[in-house]
Amino acid sequence: MSGKRMRARDRVMDRGNQRSIPDAVPEKPKKRSAHLENVLLFIDDDLRETALGVARVEQFLVDALEVLEHPGLPRKEVYALASNTQVLDYLDDLNATVESLRRRMAQLASILKS
Repeated sequence: MSGKRMRARDRVMDRGNQRSIPDAVPEKPKKRSAHLENVLLFIDDDLRETALGVARVEQFLVDALEVLEHPGLPRKEVYALASNTQVLDYLDDLNATVESLRRRMAQLASILKS
């Protein structure tokens, strides 16, 4: 490619450096423009938090796969993963950030409609 980062997580993290109101949005009063910018900032935050949550859950899955592929299935490591309730907290956080992202996307759609 042309050097553009293609992994979704990389693109999400890069958005913080590229914030601007999309060109497709016609010029509107400053108040609406500021509100739109604020919603986009919150969406960017939700995207980053969601990407981090996905990465944490993915790491748990990678750890589980490594344990299962280990010769002899070491009981101590299997037990450590089985008793790791932190991944459940990651899933709760991920659910919250995805829900927040969904709500803010609906808010953005409403702003763009008006």
